[in-house]
Amino acid sequence: MWYVLKCREGQEEIIIRSCRQHLSAQVLEEAFQFSSRRMKKYLGEWHIDTFQMFPGYVFLQSSHPERLSEELEQFREITSVLEQDRLLLPVEKEKEQLFRALCGSGHVLDLSRGSVKNGCFRAVEGPLAGRENLIRKLDLHKRIAVLDRRLIGSDRDIWAGIDIKTDIGEAV
Repeated sequence: MWYVLKCREGQEEIIIRSCRQHLSAQVLEEAFQFSSRRMKKYLGEWHIDTFQMFPGYVFLQSSHPERLSEELEQFREITSVLEQDRLLLPVEKEKEQLFRALCGSGHVLDLSRGSVKNGCFRAVEGPLAGRENLIRKLDLHKRIAVLDRRLIGSDRDIWAGIDIKTDIGEAV
């Protein structure tokens, strides 16, 4: 099962490394953060860049939440970067399954490739293929699909990169 650990933005990699060093391997199965690949135009061309999906959050995988919580208490005293009373926030099973499907084992939301017709994006490949119902709105200028906020139960937008292939006669 996955758990969310809130930390200061910009400290995610430090927290991940520290968790891997200080928490036992029997308790901590994996520590990671999510990222997404998106198109970004600079120097007159489109490039694929990688961005953090959830700045300020680290995800921990463990089958032993009680022991993980105990070890994190000791860890809190060492690092002093964790400021909330309750360190571990469980990720709902449905959300975990959805993010496993969208991001795979590498925890990266890859580009979805497709076309736009009548203002709707239709993905032919990538994580959004067959999941277009998750899209709340499109920003064609930035080549992103903004996913439904209810996916994470927050007011934070989740941006998924899209690569748009235009057909002859279709302007994007």
